[in-house]
Amino acid sequence: MGGILPPAERRGSALVAVYVALSVFLLLVGDRLPQSALRGVGATLFAPLDRVVAAVDRLVVAVFENQSLHARLAALELENARLRTLAEENRRLREPLGLPGYRQPTLKPVEVLALSGDPIPASATLSAGRRAGIQEGDVVVTSEGLVGRVAESYSFASRVVLLTDPSAAVACEVESTGVLGILRFAPTPRPALTLAAVPFADTVRVGQRVLTSGLSRRFPRGIPVGRIASFHPGPDGLTQSIRVEAAARLTRLRHVFVIPRPSPEEPRR
Repeated sequence: MGGILPPAERRGSALVAVYVALSVFLLLVGDRLPQSALRGVGATLFAPLDRVVAAVDRLVVAVFENQSLHARLAALELENARLRTLAEENRRLREPLGLPGYRQPTLKPVEVLALSGDPIPASATLSAGRRAGIQEGDVVVTSEGLVGRVAESYSFASRVVLLTDPSAAVACEVESTGVLGILRFAPTPRPALTLAAVPFADTVRVGQRVLTSGLSRRFPRGIPVGRIASFHPGPDGLTQSIRVEAAARLTRLRHVFVIPRPSPEEPRR
């Protein structure tokens, strides 16, 4: 038979026979083999290949990330140049009117120790207090937006009232339209942040950003609060009921920034 089969088929038959014999051998004595030692040998043999594959994978990812970052950097540089031009125009327009300019707020990074409230947190405990310069009335934010205000300050800790506290109220405005309203948390019938006291005649759109207006002097103007998620006529027919999706993830707070409270003598921007 071996002389009848072509060389390629003879080699194939030999390989099949070897595989069958190896399979039978492993079935018979596989349980008695030192598996940990074999795994160690396999890891040693394949470790260089794994490192090469991982290095190639990291290289490919780095190339694509580098291209994305370069494009993002170019876009940010263009945006930064546009904002500088607008800031200079804004300064020239405000100077003749005697209006104060924008001042960059001071940010103090603080860790969140605990969240209180169920199922939605209404307050948070911070790891810094009066010894760190945290005072009652200070504004608390994240990189995404507004979180709340410091209600109580102790020596080494402080308590923050979040936007989801039913007693909290924030004077807000809708970006680009200037529509004014008061942001409150409504726990029933469906827990949600709502923008109240907005006349029915004012035009708002889903997706528009909601910012602090600065009219209450409790919060600096221009801090992102959230985006309009939905709106419908209010029960009185004269106002709108606007639901706002918070910008900051209030249920996942780990680190926040504290901004000193606005001074009563500080002129509005």
